[in-house]
Amino acid sequence: MAVFRAHLIISGAVQGVNFRWFVQKNAKEAGVNGYVKNLDDGTVEVVCESEGEKGYTTLVHKLESAKENKGLERIEVKGIKVLSLEKNVDPKYDYFNISY
Repeated sequence: MAVFRAHLIISGAVQGVNFRWFVQKNAKEAGVNGYVKNLDDGTVEVVCESEGEKGYTTLVHKLESAKENKGLERIEVKGIKVLSLEKNVDPKYDYFNISY
């Protein structure tokens, strides 16, 4: 199965409101690995990967559906890269971490 990796930049009222923990909880529920991190410009960076497209799209939909109650302005997808189409290839991440 293909491993998908996406780089997201999320802006809005996303720092100082437990947003990283919200992302981590939803990533784990979606079966997505990677990390979430606050950036110096007030945005939040998410790098996520999943086997197949379903985990990644589930996470993005959960983040998009939280726009109103979490103050998100936009989710900017920097890129999605298929790492491999081979089975049993180790992905880069084996958990979803909050980076500092």
